[in-house]
Amino acid sequence: MKLIERLERIFLPSRAADEVQVDLKEIFCKRKDEGYVKRLRTPAIGCAYRNLDGSDRQKALAKLKVGERVRLIWGSSQEKKDPVVYLVKKGGGRQLNMADCFGRLSDKVAADVIRMMTRDNIVTSARVVRITGGTRKNPKKGCILELSMYPGPKKGGSTA
Repeated sequence: MKLIERLERIFLPSRAADEVQVDLKEIFCKRKDEGYVKRLRTPAIGCAYRNLDGSDRQKALAKLKVGERVRLIWGSSQEKKDPVVYLVKKGGGRQLNMADCFGRLSDKVAADVIRMMTRDNIVTSARVVRITGGTRKNPKKGCILELSMYPGPKKGGSTA
């Protein structure tokens, strides 16, 4: 299989240039209580753009409701050094669908979330607190999220 991929890159260089390797990991947090460490509100970034697969983020955003929980998907690519945290509408199952992605966190907030998770063992949950736009003056929709950060599971134990 690797030989075929190499030959395609040699003979079809345009195809190789379009491919970007991205590793995705979900930042999973089930906590709902008030035992949070930090809570902040931040806007979703990039809601007006299309996803990598061509799906429209505005369509995904139109399906969101205030109070709905959002999945945080940590994407690390080889091209970009800064961590990216994509915002995905929660689905019924655990299957990730790019058409449900409606934006991302800003670079600074994403870096803080990843740093707190990897260094301090603090996990983050997100929920929609306000939908913006969608008017005649401002037709592009956006949203404001509330991020709640909780202590992660103890090593060898479960979350409290």
